[in-house]
Amino acid sequence: MSTQASGTTAERGLRVLQGFAPVPEDFRLQHGGRVEDGRIAYRLTGIPGNSVVAVLGGISADRVVSAQEQDRGAGWWEWMAGEGRPLDLRYHQVLSIDYLCGRGESAGRVVDGPHAGALGPVAVPLVTPTDQANTIALVMAALELEPLCGMIGASYGGTVALSFAAAHPDRVLRTLVIGAADRSHPLATAVRVVQRRIVQRAVAAGDEGGGVAFARALAMTTYRSDIEFEQRFSGPTSINASGVHFPVEDYIDHNGQAFARRFTAAQFLCLSQSSDLHRVDAEHIRTPVTLVSTDPDFLAPRWQLEELAGRMGSLHRLIRVSSLHGHDAFLTDEGLFSSIIRDFIAGCEVGSRGGS
Repeated sequence: MSTQASGTTAERGLRVLQGFAPVPEDFRLQHGGRVEDGRIAYRLTGIPGNSVVAVLGGISADRVVSAQEQDRGAGWWEWMAGEGRPLDLRYHQVLSIDYLCGRGESAGRVVDGPHAGALGPVAVPLVTPTDQANTIALVMAALELEPLCGMIGASYGGTVALSFAAAHPDRVLRTLVIGAADRSHPLATAVRVVQRRIVQRAVAAGDEGGGVAFARALAMTTYRSDIEFEQRFSGPTSINASGVHFPVEDYIDHNGQAFARRFTAAQFLCLSQSSDLHRVDAEHIRTPVTLVSTDPDFLAPRWQLEELAGRMGSLHRLIRVSSLHGHDAFLTDEGLFSSIIRDFIAGCEVGSRGGS
């Protein structure tokens, strides 16, 4: 294991510990195969000895949850973690990773296992949210961490958090799952299948970046509510010598191109397919799970989480919220989700579970 520590606020004792946990040769993926030359990039931020909360976001998230002095730009959930924020770094440490086969500095080649979804030149290894959960367990072992005080997972991170609770019940005391159920909804899978086919065909045609951008543009139609789209993009259509242009095109094009600058086709295809491979027997999870359902949410509709909560039983709970921002509300609706996260974190005793 390699580590690098940098005290961004040394006078207050806050430390940023980051590095790589090796993936051992006997580490097997859920659907077969192993990871050759594998490493998982991690970051542990906070005051050593305080309890640890793992935080996981969507497929575009990485280990920089909130920026520290050495970082360029903001973290992906900047308002959530920091001094005086819902997850206060004065009282809790935050553990985060770069997903295996995703963007960031985690690395490894999947060998001796099946590859699926190769409708074009990119072979896609079968990496599931359970596999991602198992890499978090590797990081915890490398850092000699006691059981996590809590784990917060949203969107794809929610599937990983639920998988971790099922696979490693003794390594986490409580779990918060936002916008994810025990399996992918077939309609969400259908959209992602179309996205992956777009990318495979674009790569075959020599336009990898364009394919990833188009796939992400399509994905943007699933992250927010129909009401928000109506409010933001119902302006007049432009018709001129260049053709017809609709207001919503600027939004989906900008986000698609920005995503394509950060993701390769292989990275996108693997994590997209991973979302659809998600399956967990949530009824048998023994540690408390709080599910958060946002209405509306195209990718994880309210009825799916309500049905799951009914099967999971009284040990667990379901929080229902409504937001104009749909599936992405956990990123954008700070007022709403700050209180949810503060309530969840309040259950973590200060310093009760030590960390590295």
